[in-house]
Amino acid sequence: MLFYLSLWIAKIYYRFTKNKIGDRMGVIACRLDRQFLKHIAKPETIICVTGTNGKTTTCNFLKDILTLKGYKVASNSEGANLRPGIAKALINQTTIFNHPKANIAVIEFDELSTKELFADLDPDYVLVTNLSSDTMKRNGHTDYVFDRINQGLNHHTTLVLNRDDLISSMLGAEDPTIKRYFYGIDSLADEVNQDNSLTKDIRTCPYCDSELVFDFVRYHHIGLAHCPNCQFKNMPSDFQISAIDKQNRQLTLNNKTYPLIDTNITNIYNELSAISLLEVMGINGLEKILSQIEITKSRYEAEYAKDIAIITQMVKGQNPIAVSRALAYVKAMPGQKAVIMILDDMLDKNHYHTTRGEAISWIYETDFEYLNDDSIKEIVVGGNSYADLKVRLQYAQIDPAKLSFCAEEDDTYRYLKLTDVDKIVIVRDIYMGKVAKAIIAKIKEMIK
Repeated sequence: MLFYLSLWIAKIYYRFTKNKIGDRMGVIACRLDRQFLKHIAKPETIICVTGTNGKTTTCNFLKDILTLKGYKVASNSEGANLRPGIAKALINQTTIFNHPKANIAVIEFDELSTKELFADLDPDYVLVTNLSSDTMKRNGHTDYVFDRINQGLNHHTTLVLNRDDLISSMLGAEDPTIKRYFYGIDSLADEVNQDNSLTKDIRTCPYCDSELVFDFVRYHHIGLAHCPNCQFKNMPSDFQISAIDKQNRQLTLNNKTYPLIDTNITNIYNELSAISLLEVMGINGLEKILSQIEITKSRYEAEYAKDIAIITQMVKGQNPIAVSRALAYVKAMPGQKAVIMILDDMLDKNHYHTTRGEAISWIYETDFEYLNDDSIKEIVVGGNSYADLKVRLQYAQIDPAKLSFCAEEDDTYRYLKLTDVDKIVIVRDIYMGKVAKAIIAKIKEMIK
């Protein structure tokens, strides 16, 4: 009876609240019934997506593709990946009599919560995007996160793993009852070995401690490597991209051609992982549907003020890999650019009441050197951590004449000179969406 009371109260709250975006409905349900996720009816098939980076984008790809294929999908596609957000996703696709309305659930799991969530939801498929460094205040170390996921895996779960990530690809390796499939990208003809990243999360063999030999590095530790003293190396791929045609927006996967949703390498991995999972599930005929899929606007958005493009790139704040990938993408963008960076975590805004803002190690693990490029004409940094970033950008040997700093994100637009610039790129933290929109509005007024 407690469960049904929780379900009904949550549904009544959601019916009358004006805030449909937050996960308050799930908070109510989980507080009233501590076992709510175990008790609520589940769709016939449950897909879990977890990992350090790319979870939300991959979930959105899967949800959109499955919806276009005619499935009824329950999903926490907004990125609320803890118990309340997952509960909300399931409540919205469950009747008042606890019967599922969806036939597939695509659920993003916070990687540290997977052990408990696996027990409650018992997923049929687990897709892991990657495991890499995050801020020490958030996730500690990749070994710890790996163990949390690995300990929660069920014997009947099917794993879909990134072959090019030597860390996450070891998940489930010691349990022969777990089916494992791997996806990866060949070393492509136009790619350059990028063995210059500050962060490489695996350097020695996990079996014999010998130093690994990296045959190709795409970024950080993502690539191809082997141990010179034992058999450890990348697993063979079941789903392998052999060619990427960015000009014609196509990729070749297992000798079939698919539309390329986005040219950013991290999103290519996200698309590849989604295709691989759906192929494992026996859902085919994806070529036409993929042409209808787009990156969620909150993740990447472009608009114009006269002849200047204003591009918003969302990143996971205090995450060295995510920020480095975003900065590499900014560098690779054609044209002359001005860059605004607002990277403070949501809790940094309350700096004096939390130690979260004191965790600055991620700054020295992030490749800000990508900004030291002739195509980047000016850089404006705003937020509580501007002084820490000022020191870091000096270490990156960026011309001081290009740099401006301010304590308030809202004021960053005031420092723009926009001399010989055709793009303004705003690299923002996940929780800086409203601030970014306000900055864009001010920029448009300024350019009029």
